[in-house]
This record gives sequence, structure tokens and C-alpha cells, in this order.
Amino acid sequence: MNIRFRKDTSGTKPARQKNIYAKRRQKKQKKVLRQGVWLLLLAVVILVLYQRRDSWMPRFTSGGVRHQSVYNSGQPSGTGNFPIYMYHDQDYQFGAAAGKLLVLTDSHLQVYEQDGTPLASRQHTYGNAMLRTAGEYALIYENGGTHLRLETPAKTRFEKTLADPIIFGRISQSGMIAVVTTAETCACKLTVFNAKGQQIYTRSCVERLADLTFHPDEKGCYAVSIYTADGTMHSVVHSYSFSVVTDLWASQPLDTLAISVYNTSEGNVFLLGDTMCGFLDGEGKLLSSYVYPDVLKLGRFEGNTAAILLRNEEMHTDSLVILNGTAQSPVIREYTKNVKDISIVNEKEAVLVQMRKQFETVNVYGQMLAAMPVTDGYDGFLRIGSNLYLRGYDRIEWMDYTSL
Repeated sequence: MNIRFRKDTSGTKPARQKNIYAKRRQKKQKKVLRQGVWLLLLAVVILVLYQRRDSWMPRFTSGGVRHQSVYNSGQPSGTGNFPIYMYHDQDYQFGAAAGKLLVLTDSHLQVYEQDGTPLASRQHTYGNAMLRTAGEYALIYENGGTHLRLETPAKTRFEKTLADPIIFGRISQSGMIAVVTTAETCACKLTVFNAKGQQIYTRSCVERLADLTFHPDEKGCYAVSIYTADGTMHSVVHSYSFSVVTDLWASQPLDTLAISVYNTSEGNVFLLGDTMCGFLDGEGKLLSSYVYPDVLKLGRFEGNTAAILLRNEEMHTDSLVILNGTAQSPVIREYTKNVKDISIVNEKEAVLVQMRKQFETVNVYGQMLAAMPVTDGYDGFLRIGSNLYLRGYDRIEWMDYTSL
């Protein structure tokens, strides 16, 4: 006969329960710790993106497509000095200054006549160099670095080394430079130099600046700050005078992440955001706004006209939205083909639209004025007078604009 004795475990129950509770607490603490680490990483990513915003926000047109020659009126564009090849610098930028074509690579600034004749080649050692042009001037600055220089097609006007890393820089028609840098004691710092390199203004900002544009008289600027409240991005447009410490005015917060700000030919202000855009008057009052029904692809503004390109991923369609002085009556033109780039043609009151194998000109009422086929796709384009410069993966092509 086997007799089994049951071990009395009644005295161990409280200890076992304590162990269970302890394990639960440890599991909860690990979960909270993981969440905290992820939030910290997210905050770091957002900060890095903000500091390098000028290398990814403004155009929304990147990538590369191998291409063939472009043909215009039966004549190949690859005659004369075109194409201009970029053998080791596919990630180049181009702009216009004093009617010349400027090309910035990761090691040089190249200056060309409009027919592609080389004029100058100037070396630089900037990491992540950025190019901005206006009038007769070009600003080259080191995004995330401390160096900048003012250029003209003829020569380098001056070069500066700043104390803090540059977030972004802007240039005026007369060669004034506004630079926003990081700062230890505030959100960011705004510094303005004249065309001689003399500092004329500085400002410590309590909120991050996303963009700025000079007043028409260049005695001040419109700057847009961004902040987060209750999980929503907000943008505020400020008007600064370079001779006054306090704001001239500040707008009411707009529920969008500001991308660009512009002054209009009618003395107003236009704000381009990631979810909406709007016109404000010269005192910061919102006059009209347009909320995007689809995802913003890119936006352009010149004079008093805005051209907004939207993308509907479900329908695989693009929409060109034209706002001519007001957002209350948008003109919308739909495209089933992928639109690569757009540009405003003020003298024709029109928008130039680039697709993979076609250019077309659309007036501000959405009517197509002209179209011209091309043989292959390009990433974007630049117009200087009657010339179109087409951005390829490793080359720049030329095309006559007069027939568009």
C-alpha cells in the first residue's frame, strides 16, 4: 500500500503572488521604457529633419531617369554646347542669376551663358551645399554646416563662417542674405547680412522658423514659425523690420506645417503649407485659404499666382490647382499622367507643366494654350527667358520655349 503525503504549500501563496505582481511590474516598466525610447528616437529624427529641411522640403522633386536626346521643331537639342554632362555629380542643383545658368555640384559652382558656353568654374568644399538665386546674385551655404558665400556670375563677393550650424538661408534681389541657424539659448537665430557682407540684423527666436521672404522694399522680412499643440502642427506668419526689435505683426495660427512663404505683387503674403495654403493681407489677416483634398506634391508661387500640384494615390491622378490672387475660386485641371514639375510664367499669366513625354502651357483659367512632345522623361526644368533647361539624371539638356 502506497501512502502519498501532500506537501503543504499554503504558506508559499503570498510569496508566489508577490512574484507574479513583481513580474507584471517589470513587464509594464519594460513596455514603458520601450515606448520612451521610441518617442526619444522620433524626437531626434524630427529635429534632424528640421535642421536639414532645406535639403528635402522645398521642391518635392527628386530622383533620376536615364534619357535620350530632346527634340524640338525637328532639331535635336544636343547640338552646340548641350547636353552639359555631370559625370560624378548627379545630385546637382541649378538656378539663374543675371541671365546666366548656374550649376552647383558637390565640388564646384559652374557658370554658363544661356547657350551653354562655359564662363567660370569655382571650387567649394561645402558638405551638403545648397543653392539659392535671386536677381544678379547666388547664395551658396552649407546645410548643417557653418559656411556660406555670396556669388555673382562674375566673381565671389564674400565668404563667411558662422558660429552655429545653418538650418536654411535666403537671398534677396539686391544680394541681402538672411540665415537661420541653431542656437543654444533659443529655438533658432536669424541673422541678416547686406551685399557687402556686413551684419545688419540679428534676432533670437523663441519658436523654430520654417521659411522667410524679404519685404518688397527689403527693409524687413516675413518669417513663418512652427510649433506643435495637442498633436497638431501650427504655423504663424510674422512681419519683422530690420530696424525694430519687436514684431510688426503676427498672424493667427494656421493649422498646417508651413513649407514656404512669399510676398505677392499686390502687397499681400502667400503661405504654402503641407495641408493647406492661404493669402494674408499686409497686416497678417487671413484673406482666403484652400485645404488640399489630396496629398501635396509641390507648389510654386510668383507675382500673384500660386500653382499647387496634388497627388491622389488611389486614383493615380495628379491635379493642378491654380490660385490667381485668391484661394476662394481655385481653378483645377486633372491629369491622368504623372506631372513631374511646374513653373509659373508671369508674362503669359500661365503655368508651364512638365510630364514624362510632354510639356504644356496652361493659362490661369485652366485652358491649355500649347503643348510640345519630348522623347523621354526628366526630373525637372528651369526657364531662363526663351530657354528651357531640362534636368536629367547626369546631364542638362536644352529646349526652345518660344513655341510653348
